Amino acid sequence: MQKKLVTFFNQGDYDVVIGVAWYHSLLLAMVAPEIEAKTIGWQHNSYDAYFCTPGRYAWKKAGLFKKYLSNLDAYVVLNETAKEKVDANFGINSTVIYNPKSYVSKEKSDMRNKVFLAAGRMAYAKGFDTLIDAFKIFAKKNSDWKLLLVGDGEELPAIKDKIKEYELEERILTPGKTDDIKKYFLQSSVLLLSSRWEGMPMIVLESLEMGCPIVAFDIDAMGPLVTNGIEGLIVKNKQDANAYAQAMLKIAENQALRDQMHQAAIQKSRQFSVDKIVSKWEEILR
Repeated sequence: MQKKLVTFFNQGDYDVVIGVAWYHSLLLAMVAPEIEAKTIGWQHNSYDAYFCTPGRYAWKKAGLFKKYLSNLDAYVVLNETAKEKVDANFGINSTVIYNPKSYVSKEKSDMRNKVFLAAGRMAYAKGFDTLIDAFKIFAKKNSDWKLLLVGDGEELPAIKDKIKEYELEERILTPGKTDDIKKYFLQSSVLLLSSRWEGMPMIVLESLEMGCPIVAFDIDAMGPLVTNGIEGLIVKNKQDANAYAQAMLKIAENQALRDQMHQAAIQKSRQFSVDKIVSKWEEILR
């Protein structure tokens, strides 16, 4: 495979070859000394997700990264926490480049609808199972707010079963997959991110653009996106449904807090404009 990769890249006469995510970054690093083009690895998730999650991603492959990653001309990570861990464990000087927000919107959430939004692929990593447990606790103390749970995936049937078991069908709505997430942000006032891990979640960038505060667990990806008490609330105890429910109650019952966070979110979103991110990539591609 290595010989085939070297032949393919060199015959293509490329200026730059980028390995996207952990597997292709590792393969590229293994053959980089024989490639004529500049080589860049691009990490798309957190260090803990890649290397500390049993049976997933690059589990038990840290030794290979330590051996080969320095062969690359550059290694791009999504935030400062990832850089700190990657550099310390692999002995390199990685480069932080954020993901850009996917759109710009003149319309913003008006912060008056008593609706939470959660969206994404219905998979274990997203923690929607914990979110339903948290909403059950929340719903015992609040009878007004609803949850729009947007998306599809392998865990959706189990999630729907849990919603039915908790008798929350009238409070938690599951409209399915969408190509127009902005429509749902305009109906909502707060984004709920219950993920166990993320790289740099696009849904949070979109939420900042729409002026929706975020409630999230304290995962590495939140560092550059949400400061606790400013653009949203960060729950320190990961996957603690009760602690998450308390944060939901705090933000749901305080309109002034939501309005303050709304303005802070819009301000923060400007840091992730496409122009700013493009300039970072231009520097590394030179």
